[in-house]
Amino acid sequence: MKTTTRKKLSKPKIQNVGIAGLKKKLAAFEKKYKMPTTIFLQKVERGELAESNDFIDWLGLAEIHQVAMKEKTK
Repeated sequence: MKTTTRKKLSKPKIQNVGIAGLKKKLAAFEKKYKMPTTIFLQKVERGELAESNDFIDWLGLAEIHQVAMKEKTK
């Protein structure tokens, strides 16, 4: 899948959701795939997961959540 396609698919799903919305969306992926986001991120880092639209969206949401949480603590 091309990077530009990934951005187009992911962008509308992550706009204007806030921290609570991010947590809700992350929880939905965790439930669907029966794994916490922390484990998902470890598996992504190790290259253990095949690329899919859901995983691309999940990774993007997780990264945005991490940034939002860092900003919140400033």
